[in-house]
Amino acid sequence: MPKKRLIVPLLSVILFFSCNKDDIDSNQQFVDLGLSPSANAELGCSYLNWNPAPDFRVDLCCFPDAAAINIDNSILSQLHGDLRDAVAYMDMNNDGQTDIFMATGEFLNEQEKSCFVILKDPSDPNGSSDGWSYNSDPFDGNLPPATHARKTIKADFNGDGLMDMLVFDHGFDSDPFPGNNPKLILQDSPGHFSWQKLTQRTGFHHCGASADIDHDGDQDVFVGGTEQFFLINDGNANFQVVTDRFDPQITATDTAEMRDVDQDGYVDLLVAGREGQSVSYIQNEEPRILWGNSSGAYKLEESTLLPPVAGYGTTVDFDMEDIDNDGDIDLILNRTGGPDNLYQGVRVQLIVNEGNRMFVDATGNIDTPGNATDDWITWLRVQDMDGDGDLDIFSDNLDSDRRIDLINDGNGNFTRQ
Repeated sequence: MPKKRLIVPLLSVILFFSCNKDDIDSNQQFVDLGLSPSANAELGCSYLNWNPAPDFRVDLCCFPDAAAINIDNSILSQLHGDLRDAVAYMDMNNDGQTDIFMATGEFLNEQEKSCFVILKDPSDPNGSSDGWSYNSDPFDGNLPPATHARKTIKADFNGDGLMDMLVFDHGFDSDPFPGNNPKLILQDSPGHFSWQKLTQRTGFHHCGASADIDHDGDQDVFVGGTEQFFLINDGNANFQVVTDRFDPQITATDTAEMRDVDQDGYVDLLVAGREGQSVSYIQNEEPRILWGNSSGAYKLEESTLLPPVAGYGTTVDFDMEDIDNDGDIDLILNRTGGPDNLYQGVRVQLIVNEGNRMFVDATGNIDTPGNATDDWITWLRVQDMDGDGDLDIFSDNLDSDRRIDLINDGNGNFTRQ
C-alpha cells in the first residue's frame, strides 16, 4: 500500500494565519536592509558546523563520572551539575583530535556550575575507554559556568579563522524564571579559549542559532525563549541587540535553527514552541519556516507551517539535509510528547522538500520513528553512520535510554536498528 503523504503548500499556511492569528499587526515596523541574494548565504552558519558531527558517539548522560572516561577522582570532586544538553565537538587543544565541550548546570538549582572539557588522546584515535581525559587547560582553569545550559553553537564569531562557541543558558527552570545570560567563548589562539557573559539581555534563553542574516560577512545570532531577538555582529564579536528583525507575534520559541532551505540566497529561520500548550515560559507555537528575504527581517506572513504530529507536540531539534538525493534540503524534526504527555516519548518526523516551498510528510518511510516509551532525545545527527554512502538518522547520545538508530536503505526508507 502506498504511503500516505501530506502536502503543505504556502497558500494553506496563509489561510491558517487568517483563522488563527487574528492579532496580526499590519503596522508592525520591520527593518528593510535591501539585501541582494547571496550564494554564500548559509556559509559558516552554526548548523553546518554541527553537521557533519564527529565519527564517534559517547554516553553523554553519564559524563563526567563514567567508568568509560579516565578522570582522576580529585577532578571528579570539582565537577558539578547533572545537565548534558549543551554539547559541542571541536579540537579544544590543537592536537588534531576532536574533543568534547559541554556546558552544564543542575536541574532546579539556582547556582551556576562549571562546564567541562573532555580531551581525546591522540594516540587513541578510536576513543577507547582509556583514550579520554578531563582537562581545563584550554581555559587556563577558568571554565565558563551555567545554571541551566540548553545549547552550545559553534561559529567563527570574530572572523579570525578559529572556531568559537556560544552557550544559551535559560537559568533556573521554575518560577519566577529569572533567566541568565548567553556565554560567548572565543578561541583566542589555537587551543586556547576565553569567555564572557553577554549581559545585554537576561532572560529565559532556551534556544538559538547563528548565520549571516545581513550579508555583511559575519555571524549574527538568533536568541529564542520567552522573548526573541537578534544579536547583530560587528565582525569582531561585538553584538548589538535588535528587535526589528523578528515578528513579535511569535511569542516564544523552544528550538531554532538557520539554513537556506529553499536555496534562494537568503538564510531561513526554523522555529518551534510547543503545539497545543501554553505554559508560563513556552507558548503554543507550531513549527514553521520563516523565509529569509531581501528585507533581512523574519515575518509571520512570510512563513510556512510544518505538519503536526498528534501527541508529539514538542519539537526539540531541527535537522536539514538532502535525504533523498534530489538536490534540495529535507527536514528532520526531533519530537517528544506534548501537550498532555510533556517530554514523554520520541517521534522522528521526516519531511521531504518537493520544491517551491512545498513539503511532504514522509515519516511513513521510517519503520519505527519512535514511540511513547522511549526517553526523549536532545539532538539528532544526520550523517552516514554505516559507511554505505547515504544519510542515516541517529541520536547524538549513545546512552541506552536515549538512543535511536535509523538506517537508510539508500532510497530514503529507514529501519530502526
